Amino acid sequence: MISGSAYNYEYLNMIGHGSYGIVYKACDKRTGQIVAMKEEFNGLSTPTLREIAILKSLPQHPAIVGFKEVVRDDWDRVFVVMEHVENDLARFMAARRQPLRPNEVKCMMKQLLEGVKFLHENGVMHRDLKPSNILINKKGDLKICDFGSSFQERSDVEQRTKIYTILGRAKPDDNLFIRKFLEAAVISGVPLLTGLGFDLLKKLLEYDPEKRITAEAALNHGWFKESDPYFF
Repeated sequence: MISGSAYNYEYLNMIGHGSYGIVYKACDKRTGQIVAMKEEFNGLSTPTLREIAILKSLPQHPAIVGFKEVVRDDWDRVFVVMEHVENDLARFMAARRQPLRPNEVKCMMKQLLEGVKFLHENGVMHRDLKPSNILINKKGDLKICDFGSSFQERSDVEQRTKIYTILGRAKPDDNLFIRKFLEAAVISGVPLLTGLGFDLLKKLLEYDPEKRITAEAALNHGWFKESDPYFF
């Protein structure tokens, strides 16, 4: 598991901290590459070990954060070295003074769906996709991160069996929340999507996984063909 020395990296500054540990921005002395180094106070946790195993099993993909290695220093502190990305989507959206433009949303959605499609093709279900687990750089490139809640199975049948075992099957009235959510968006004055955008949103929010649109089908939805996605 541990493949190198922490002294191959120069610490630049702390970029995150919590009850679990600290995340540093660092520079790889061998290549000059900027990386993120995560130190956990109580050693590598089960979610972190799961994340490492999943990322090591996957080929590289532009929409998935890159795993580098696990290193140790002379005090037996262990660090997980990952690709560094400047920001996450939660902080990015909170810092903006105006809503995202439709084509910016489309650009982000396209990248996100391409990442999800790649994960599903490799038997990985992320299970914790949210803005704070989606990294974004200054060019608008997205990277899905934090695979601590993910699981990997060999087929759709195995994935669905595990989901049904834990959560049970969808009930007929489970879509009530989705309907109320969409109605609230209209009442609150949130800018409406186009008809095709609204159709895609409903299909993505379908509670029953048997009826929910797949990432591959979503990428081919007409909403993406209304105008070209681009980031400002």
